[in-house]
Amino acid sequence: AIPSYTEYMTKTRRADGQAALLDLANRMERYYSQNLTYATATIASGNPTDVLSSSNSPENWYTLTIPTKTASSYSLQATPQNIQATNDTRCQSLTLDSAGVKGIANGPSGAPTGNVTECW
Repeated sequence: AIPSYTEYMTKTRRADGQAALLDLANRMERYYSQNLTYATATIASGNPTDVLSSSNSPENWYTLTIPTKTASSYSLQATPQNIQATNDTRCQSLTLDSAGVKGIANGPSGAPTGNVTECW
């Protein structure tokens, strides 16, 4: 019963990262419509270029970053933290780019063991 509960909680927490990435992507699109570039967008820098005032997801299970950004494209990443970093070895970090492509990437516990379909 405990492994099933742990897996359930891990999936529930993963939804926090997914929702945070989708929200960040919407904010990036709004930023682009106002500035005609993604290249200067930031997270929690204290500058007017911030699209988010905090780099943490709403439930604090993920840290959000913009690993790459150009004038016309970007990639976003949600890296698990706290117990989610330990428990979510299947998905590790979640990614989303400006074309709407969802993915997974290495995280604090190494390479993911799952695939995009089961993680998103």
